[in-house]
Amino acid sequence: MSELPRVSVVIPSHNYARYLDEAITSALDQTGVDVDVTIVDDASTDDSLRIARGWEEAEDRVRVIAHGRNHGHIATFNEALGSATAPYLVKLDPDDVLAPGALRRAADVLEAHPGVAFVYGPVLPFEGPTPTLPEYAPPSLRPVMIWPGHRWIWQRARRLRNVILQPEVMIRTEALHQVGGHRAEVPAASDLNLWLRLASVGDVARLHGPVQGLYRRHAASMSTTIHAGKLADLRARRLAFELFLEEAGHRLGFRGDFEQVLQRALGRDALRLAFEELDDGHDVRPYLREAQDVWPDVVRTLKWWSLTHQLNAGGPMWWGLPGRAHRDLDGRLRWRLWRRYGI
Repeated sequence: MSELPRVSVVIPSHNYARYLDEAITSALDQTGVDVDVTIVDDASTDDSLRIARGWEEAEDRVRVIAHGRNHGHIATFNEALGSATAPYLVKLDPDDVLAPGALRRAADVLEAHPGVAFVYGPVLPFEGPTPTLPEYAPPSLRPVMIWPGHRWIWQRARRLRNVILQPEVMIRTEALHQVGGHRAEVPAASDLNLWLRLASVGDVARLHGPVQGLYRRHAASMSTTIHAGKLADLRARRLAFELFLEEAGHRLGFRGDFEQVLQRALGRDALRLAFEELDDGHDVRPYLREAQDVWPDVVRTLKWWSLTHQLNAGGPMWWGLPGRAHRDLDGRLRWRLWRRYGI
């Protein structure tokens, strides 16, 4: 009988006592893998450390690293990633949940495709009580899609979306060691920057079919507190790409055309956000400055003309309605592509 794939699940935690039990349980209940769990508690002031210690005492597969003082989320993320001892690892935020069977499905891909640096799959965002997943998901005609890493990076530059939420990802530990962990220079998009760097040293796989992870949305999550705001998110994604180019772009020959594609995408995304802010009656000037800064030729586009004329007129005009309908349609299309194909 062959050995089960070994997977390390690492959980960086700070003041998530109300969710921690469920996250740990979802990891330990995984079947078909040899799993260990490491919880790195970053000086929590609630019951998180007590809960983690209780699991450590009850379960040989669980260990706890406790900080005497708060190190911050980037340092804690990296310590958690560095604690992995298995060939494959999953970083599980303490407010998220692994779907049943997720680890074996992802590990099978990494076992079958040694060139894949990381694999991700369908994720279910939710609010409130954790939803119950169906016991059966119909099989996909193409259960896994594999992209050469450089092609996946080009897709991200054109679409400018971080298509990964976190609990649905399994990383090959060897690939992580090659590129290192999260970068402190880009705290709000360090995950996007990490995916890009991992894709620069290996292929990227995406599972189709059953949900791999459940991503909890709530008022205390970092995405709605310290990382909130459309303009802040745009600037963070820009910085994530710029840091990636500085570090790995030369290795892949990513200059020239790639930078032009990225600049146009960033400029257009800044305009898209500006239109949204205009529709809501908010100040759009910071978005216009950002668009012009990243892509000076944006001022020659029809969308720039339309936006600035509506702004000078004091708000959205009737002739801007078709553009709004197009943006709504584009948003729905993006969402469907993400849900179905993870792109």
